[in-house]
Amino acid sequence: MLVDKATAKQHLRLTVADGSPQDVELEHKLRAAEDIIIDYVSRNEPGATAAATWTTPDATPPRAQEAVLMMVAEFWRFHGDDVGAAIYSPGRAANEDLPPVVMGLLRRFTDPVLA
Repeated sequence: MLVDKATAKQHLRLTVADGSPQDVELEHKLRAAEDIIIDYVSRNEPGATAAATWTTPDATPPRAQEAVLMMVAEFWRFHGDDVGAAIYSPGRAANEDLPPVVMGLLRRFTDPVLA
């Protein structure tokens, strides 16, 4: 894992017991957020090389961890069944599949795109 569950709980200000339904939901959202971040960074060779070294929280750069936490927070805030959720938001540009703040955190891990 890139971010441990205790750090995610602290970031979200959650006080749920280990093994509770909310704890299980958090684990799922944390894994999904990490998968999204690794997939985004690994779109090119420099990013894939960097992400391959992210095997533990200690080996993961702080800005990559923050990107994971930002995605977890977005997932936690919007469960998908409420007005204002990401699925109801205006669409993003095709090259902006993540929130701008997350892309900004990860930008230095990827090659720039030249038109």
